[in-house]
Amino acid sequence: MKNITKVGLSALAGALAITSANAGEMSMSGSIEASYTKGSGYSTTGNPLGMDKELSITGSTELDNGTTVSYKQTVGDSFGFNDSEIVFGGVLGMADVALTSTGSPISAIDDVTPTAFEEANALLGSIDDVNGMDGTYGIRVTMADFLGTGFKVDGMYSTDVGSGDAQADNGSSGDTGGTSDKGVEITVTGSVPMVEGLDVGVGYYDQETDSEVTTGNYGQDEGTAYIKYSTGPVSVGYQRGVVSSQAATAETSYDNRMIGISYKISDDLSVSYNELESRKSSRGTDVDQEFDSISVSYSMGGMTINVADSDVSNSAYNSGRGVDATSVSLAIAF
Repeated sequence: MKNITKVGLSALAGALAITSANAGEMSMSGSIEASYTKGSGYSTTGNPLGMDKELSITGSTELDNGTTVSYKQTVGDSFGFNDSEIVFGGVLGMADVALTSTGSPISAIDDVTPTAFEEANALLGSIDDVNGMDGTYGIRVTMADFLGTGFKVDGMYSTDVGSGDAQADNGSSGDTGGTSDKGVEITVTGSVPMVEGLDVGVGYYDQETDSEVTTGNYGQDEGTAYIKYSTGPVSVGYQRGVVSSQAATAETSYDNRMIGISYKISDDLSVSYNELESRKSSRGTDVDQEFDSISVSYSMGGMTINVADSDVSNSAYNSGRGVDATSVSLAIAF
């Protein structure tokens, strides 16, 4: 395995080191979303007014051999640095190679059922769904057109899941061989040949702890698959995601099933209906958390008005807890 790793890194270094960089450019973009969300039911306190802000600083250049290099740094609500990435595009003419914490392959497809605004569980409840190593700095390789099939293959690897963004330059590893978690994930997505409008995708994630532990989780597996069909203004989709957490005392699993249908009334106005059922199973006990959501979205250039109305039963896997909420938001991209 060490020899394979050395060969792979040597090939990447050879593809990049023999070229020099041309002058690049930097830019900044951002978005802001103001919302009013009012709910009823269990524990619905607090100010219904909210705001979400994000800035993205990006830069790009191109090497003499045609390989592109791009950088991205996000800035969160508190104006602190958030996720970052550097991407080498078209390495060896086959793939994009990234050092990134801005997302992960399986997290990107956790719920792709059609929606006008938000996923069914965006306003209420709390589900355990596929999320992979989202937010952890790792190595990601993406092939947009794998062997000319039209399908995208996207994989990622990290030696310490949950460690967050990249540490300081030249900082040494703090791993002592204890309980750091290695993670690997892969997704395959694309359009079905000769069936216009039909998209499919699958993803798998595996996380393992370096050494045996007596408390807490010592491993996790996640998998998801979806099918989505669009014809004219109508899109329908179905997806299933499963999460299995192995702990020292018991195994807990979550089985999530999502359906959605959206209708594009015009170029600017769309509406959707979404359902989600999340079953938690542990020690022979099952609890079903069920969501229903209707959303509407209207766009005017760089500004979008969104409305969502949702309700959930057995919220956060608590039997008998019902909650509903309505949200109106105004989003502007700069």
